[in-house]
Amino acid sequence: MRRRLRGKMIAGSRLPVTGIVKIVNCLLLTACCLLVINCSSKKETETADTYICPMHPTVVSDKQGVCPVCNMDLVRKARPGEEVKITEELARLIQSPNESVVANIKTIRGEYNRKPLAYEAVGVVTYDTRQEFTIPAKVGGRLEKVFLKYPFQSVKKGMKVAEIYSKELVTAQQELIYLLDQKNADDNLLDGAKSKLRLLGVSENQLNELIASRKVSYQFPVYSDYDGYIIADAQQAPIPPVPSGMAMSVAVQPAATITELIRAGDYVSAGQTLFKVVNTRALRVELSATLEQSKSLQKGDTIELSLNGSKVMVPVDLVLPFYESNTEFATIRVNVPNANYKVGNLVSARWSKSSSEALWVPQEAIVDLGTEKVVFIKIRDAFIPKTVTIQARLNQKVAVQGLSSQDEIAGNAQFLVDSEGFVRTANK
Repeated sequence: MRRRLRGKMIAGSRLPVTGIVKIVNCLLLTACCLLVINCSSKKETETADTYICPMHPTVVSDKQGVCPVCNMDLVRKARPGEEVKITEELARLIQSPNESVVANIKTIRGEYNRKPLAYEAVGVVTYDTRQEFTIPAKVGGRLEKVFLKYPFQSVKKGMKVAEIYSKELVTAQQELIYLLDQKNADDNLLDGAKSKLRLLGVSENQLNELIASRKVSYQFPVYSDYDGYIIADAQQAPIPPVPSGMAMSVAVQPAATITELIRAGDYVSAGQTLFKVVNTRALRVELSATLEQSKSLQKGDTIELSLNGSKVMVPVDLVLPFYESNTEFATIRVNVPNANYKVGNLVSARWSKSSSEALWVPQEAIVDLGTEKVVFIKIRDAFIPKTVTIQARLNQKVAVQGLSSQDEIAGNAQFLVDSEGFVRTANK
């Protein structure tokens, strides 16, 4: 009985085992197919070559040809296992020229030394804007005559500069003459009429002449209260030349556009400025210097001015830094009252100062990139650019900060800079 039952159980279980075996076989067959396809695809990928342009790496092709940009032949890109091993020596050779330069030139070391420094600067004679005065029109009207014709014309105190016709002034004179002709004129009214004329710019002498003659003056003169010379209303004082790089320009920079002086026939209002007068005895010299030169001067230091062979020692009144037209410079102001100078004269200045101990290198060892100064330090067989700060200059030597006396630098750094290096310099 048990044998029959066991036989039936075995016979009933054969069908499910066979189905499972078939499913497993199908899965294995599918996996083998996928593996074969994957290996075949990988092999094709590994054997496929890529061609690029040596000058334009963005030009990529799957076959040989020429670059559409430069017409150079495309070269095959290295296959896996063909890459060149980048050693330390090779890494220095393939660096960008603004990071490392391989060269065989003479090297030098800086010297710590203390040297007397001599400086030179060029400036221009100008007037002191603190001594600038005006001749106003005290009454509104029309200018009948103008005796000053051009800028920088000399004028003296008490000089007649213009004649003006004013309806208001004529009416005020007529009122005073009318009161004077009255026998029983009120003294208060007379005093009021005289005060009105004084407020309109009539002087005591003119008022006495009017009372004596009792004739109306239709053209009243305007007098200058100051000595000096005339400048236009929008005219600025001459400014010194701006140093360009390390060389000083000798051309005086143009000032603001000079407007014309007033002319006969122009109408003016009360209080309007007719002329500007500057004091010829209050002159000053403005020198343009680099920031390096300005650091050697302070207020009260003495400098030597030279003009047409004559030399004079004067103290410095002001040292003022400027930034204009992407150029950094400084203006050194020196007052020269009662000097035999004329506005617009070019003046040269000299001064000296003993320097503190500094590291000096030849001038040709420094490359001036405009915004920074660079030297090339030798490290093994390559030269690495490094930014330095210039403290002073003397003849062909330069005192720098940012180097040590043990650093070997290129004796002539100009040979190590190409056009690309002037645009981009690595900060080391």
